[in-house]
Amino acid sequence: MKATLIFFLLAQVSWAGPFQQKGLFDFMLDEEASGLAPEEKVPEITEYELMGPVCPFRCQCHLRVVQCSDLGLDKVPKDLPPDTTLLDLQNNKITEIKDGDFKDLKNLHVVYLHNNNISVVGSNDFCPPGYNTKKASYSGVSLFSNPVQYWDIQPSTFRCVYVRSAIHLGNYK
Repeated sequence: MKATLIFFLLAQVSWAGPFQQKGLFDFMLDEEASGLAPEEKVPEITEYELMGPVCPFRCQCHLRVVQCSDLGLDKVPKDLPPDTTLLDLQNNKITEIKDGDFKDLKNLHVVYLHNNNISVVGSNDFCPPGYNTKKASYSGVSLFSNPVQYWDIQPSTFRCVYVRSAIHLGNYK
């Protein structure tokens, strides 16, 4: 009798499936477990929100400084952390700045782009147009030692740089 009881207990345990957690905070999203009504569902949390800002590949990030100099980059890295205050892209092979390269930056900040191959700077590269667009405010932009001719740059290009003396141009080889 005792052996039969132990057999049934072991058989019952063996029928149970293994625990499978799909995400780190899945237990928080289970509406039955949380006691929330279906209309009060907790919003989904994306994997990016759980991890926080990600440092661009091969760059080094520390205390709102993104250091990507001397990496041979040919374009501005994507997905810059929005809290970046100093972006160092000097001594690379960047040939152009595209509209939106700095769109995610919210503080602002200083951008080092000297010693690259930038030959054209557009009027919306640092400050996107539009009334509803969040505009970053720069305290410094360094573009010296690039083939861009400073007389070809429109004055409105640096409308989001609040200290005009912090714009560095010229000195191309």
